Amino acid sequence: MAMQRRTFLHLGAAGALGAGVSILGTAPAHAEPAPANLFAVGVRRYDWYRDTRPVTTYVYYPAAGTVGGAPVANAPVADGVFPVYAYTHGLGGNPANSTFAPGLASAGFIVPSPHFQHSLNDVNSGNTSRDVSQALTNTLALNTSGPLAGHIRTDIGVGACGHSMGGMTTHGLLTSWPDSRIISANPQSCLDMGTPSSTVNAKVLFVHGDEDPTTAYSSGRQAYNEITWPKAFLTFLGGGHSDFWDEQRFRNTVRNWAQWTMYGDTAARDRLPVDAAGSNTKWEAALGGAPGGSGAFRLVAQHSGKYADINRVSTSAGALLHQWSGTGRTNQQFEFVDTGDGHCKIKARHSGLVLQVANNSNGADITQQADSGAHSQHWCLTDHGGNVVSIINRQSGLAMDVWGHSSADGVRISQYTYTGSANQRFTRQPV
Repeated sequence: MAMQRRTFLHLGAAGALGAGVSILGTAPAHAEPAPANLFAVGVRRYDWYRDTRPVTTYVYYPAAGTVGGAPVANAPVADGVFPVYAYTHGLGGNPANSTFAPGLASAGFIVPSPHFQHSLNDVNSGNTSRDVSQALTNTLALNTSGPLAGHIRTDIGVGACGHSMGGMTTHGLLTSWPDSRIISANPQSCLDMGTPSSTVNAKVLFVHGDEDPTTAYSSGRQAYNEITWPKAFLTFLGGGHSDFWDEQRFRNTVRNWAQWTMYGDTAARDRLPVDAAGSNTKWEAALGGAPGGSGAFRLVAQHSGKYADINRVSTSAGALLHQWSGTGRTNQQFEFVDTGDGHCKIKARHSGLVLQVANNSNGADITQQADSGAHSQHWCLTDHGGNVVSIINRQSGLAMDVWGHSSADGVRISQYTYTGSANQRFTRQPV
């Protein structure tokens, strides 16, 4: 249960570093590109209460004026209507000095940031989660009167993010103290605060270092594994509690997550595997949508027009996947078998075997193998529209890729770092 999960937290000197930041879950009702350019940032302080509990909140927002520099108190709001995305700091943090919340505001978000005198009891009892819900309610109400009136989106739900105790607070809003308005979340360096609530349906990005001495990585993984909603996990290999905050990969990944989940910007979604890639990171994603679809499909490489093909129509385990001109044979036909968690297995129709990567390295072969249930046999589809997909391996996080962009028959289809280029895009052509 939730109290048992929280025993992973070890507060000490490292816990005081929790003043860092994080970001942003179900797609908004509309879909359009997020703002292409950054904004100047304004900030307003509101001395709110939840019953007798103070919920002093700094609301950051896109402002008119010159981009860059420190947020300007009470600056005029920029033209536009912007989604709400709350940020909750960690132990010892002060949102008045935050750099992350203004960064999110500059990308086109209204960012309420409550100032808490955190205690573990407040987090574990749900007080801080309820306080964030109050700040969200009050922020949405600013759309009816005052300087932000008419500039706040109130029809698509809200986002929430936080680091350390703020990450626990954020996860609490998805679980033990749910806020059904949340459609996007990013618990960062968090602990598992409970079972996902049936009243919430969000896209959730977890960020965690796998050597975090303060909030156990294993607890963050437990939280991720329990969620069945569209989700992703960015692991910083060898990373601690907060030492990745200044990593540009982290900043870009969470910004793209926010822009996809709140604006419906599919280009931002497609940038996620690229921006998360690196020698000390691991990207995992199960982004939802129908991962399979009934019936058999041909996979047509977009750059070459050639078909994914099991070499020599072999029915043996270990036969190589490559590209070949269309033959109409069943070794060029595949079924997508839903695993029930946002992934699928890709079964060769002629053999009944499934596609598997050899290892986690760039250039590793893809072969057909007996179904073992291994994550190396699970794939996530990134939808580019028009039945065009990129196919990402669950274990490695790398994309199915026609080697060297070649258009020749017989060139192997292996895996490589996701770029979204045409040799990593396949049209799913129903048989």
